[in-house]
Amino acid sequence: MTKFEIYRKLIDIDYYVYFTKAYFAFNAYLKAKYPDYNDREKIEQVKNNSILKTKFTNLLNEGKHFKDDLASLRTALNNAQIKNQEEFILFTKVKINQHGERELFNNTFNRVSYFIKALNGEKFTFTVNRYNSQPFKYKELETQLSKSSLSQTQKDKVKLEIEQYIASYSVNLELDIEKLPNIDSLDIQEKNQIIDRLYKGFIEIIYLLRNSLFHSEVEPNSDVMKVYKF
Repeated sequence: MTKFEIYRKLIDIDYYVYFTKAYFAFNAYLKAKYPDYNDREKIEQVKNNSILKTKFTNLLNEGKHFKDDLASLRTALNNAQIKNQEEFILFTKVKINQHGERELFNNTFNRVSYFIKALNGEKFTFTVNRYNSQPFKYKELETQLSKSSLSQTQKDKVKLEIEQYIASYSVNLELDIEKLPNIDSLDIQEKNQIIDRLYKGFIEIIYLLRNSLFHSEVEPNSDVMKVYKF
């Protein structure tokens, strides 16, 4: 074995750098395509971008290793336990639809008046009789409820409505990934639904991995390196 071969075996590829360079190119596309949107809004626009979705579909249909790499990314995420804003980045819970401003519940239940609302900025607020919460993120729900003067029954009602809304746009994509090796044997409707979910989920995960890396939330190690490799 030559010295060059020995050195080559000792050199590890820095996939953080590769990921960063690729994301900078992606970010340049986003700025040009969606100049009037913030970063989160750009990602939501990409999830409904038919041109990029077609490219993703072509990779699934024709890419030599793309299906395997998606499955490997899923496994690597499970092992690495990477967080973004205290939430694990996993295919088991991926936000594929947009959080928007809307009423979740505005009615009387068990003679108690409720007004529960989703706000822009991925926030919520609730009013129960005369008690009004401040706007808060989903991860702050338990804190908001615990410091409130609501009864346990009322807390459970607020929590149920908000968690049902979260469940409506966050999905488990594990089963979809497991179906990839035999996706061509599925009927066209199911195949298209799987591709649509995986495309949106993939875009979301790439964005969260970008946040975790660029905001220094990730702890670099060999397991984390595998995530950014795939």
